[in-house]
Parts: sequence; C-alpha cells; structure tokens
Amino acid sequence: MAKEYARSSQLDRENQLLAVESRRYMELRSYLEQTRHLRHDFRQHLHVISGLTEAGRLDELKSYLSQYESELSDARPTLCVNAAVDALAGHYDYEARKQGIQIEWKLELPKLLPLPEADLCTILGNLLENALHASQKLPPEERQIKVLARMLSPAMMGLMVENRYDGVLKKQGGVLHSTKHDGQGIGLVSVETAVHRYHGNLTVETGGSVFRANVLLNL
Repeated sequence: MAKEYARSSQLDRENQLLAVESRRYMELRSYLEQTRHLRHDFRQHLHVISGLTEAGRLDELKSYLSQYESELSDARPTLCVNAAVDALAGHYDYEARKQGIQIEWKLELPKLLPLPEADLCTILGNLLENALHASQKLPPEERQIKVLARMLSPAMMGLMVENRYDGVLKKQGGVLHSTKHDGQGIGLVSVETAVHRYHGNLTVETGGSVFRANVLLNL
C-alpha cells in the first residue's frame, strides 16, 4: 500500500507539472497568434499609406498617420528579439501593469536560442508568475520586479528574476513551499525540473524583503 501511495503521489505531481507546462505553452501560442495578426494589420496600413501617397492626398495621409500613431502609442514595446520570449514577456508585462507592478526588463538573448524555446519559457514563466503573486501582497508603491536574461558564453545562459515580497516564506526541511496552497510550489518544481535537464543550477536568495531566483543553464 505504501508503494502504491508513493506511486500515486508521484503521478499526481507529474500531472501537475504537465498542466503547468501546458498552460505556459497555450499562453505562448496565444501571444504569437496576436503577433501574427499585428503583422497582418500592419501590411494593411502600408497599403492605405501607399495609396494615399500615390494619389497625392496629403491631408488625408496626415490624418490617417495621426490616427495610426495614436494606436501605436498603446502598443507594447519589443522586450526581446526572440519572438517566443518576447511574447511571454509581453504577457507578464501587461499583467504587471494591470496590477500596478513596476517591472524592469533586460532580456539580452539572441533571436535564435541555443535551447528549445518551450524550456526557457517554462522557466521564465513560472518565475514571473511567482513574482507577480508575491507582489500582489504588497502596497502598490512597493511592488517591483526585475528580470535579467543573457548569454554568459556561447554555452551558458544566466537568468535572474527578483521581486520584493512581504518577508513571509513557508519552508519545511529547508525546502520552499507554496504560499498559495499546502505542499511544495509546483512552479519552482517545474523550474527545477527544466534546469536539471541542462545540468544547471537554481539558487534562491532572500533578504531585505527581496526574493531573488538565479538560474544558470549549461547548453
């Protein structure tokens, strides 16, 4: 019975991890699809601009460009040259702004990643979700997240997500547990699983009401 219970618990944990990674994948697909629509819309704008220019209808062209500029002012900036990471970052940037969280990005990654995009997005997505959750417990003026990702060498990538939090951590046997529910946080377990696939390291630093997750990947 003990072996069967252990096997059942392991299967439950694996199913939870698969659900988390599936959610990350669906988020990524959604934002990539939005990007495709934006590219399509941009081509339509170019057709209009070209037609008005060729017809010499300058007043109408100025009016159209003014309207288009107003639309672009609400569009988010590009956060990373890699499309998948940019899409994921765009999602969390939007969520952070909705929640009054100041978020600072420094994603110095190449257009073509040296690892599957889904793996990196799983790591980054889970760390960002945890950071947003922790930030929600703070007064608006204290909500702050910093994100850094860059290649340390052609065969090594570094990733850091730092956020302020309320100073409350749940630990058991030196292992961080979720503040959302009982047991270890599925997000961090998913991050550790992905990091270990690359013989990397995940380290967590806490102090001064700052929570910092550092990831090192060997590629």
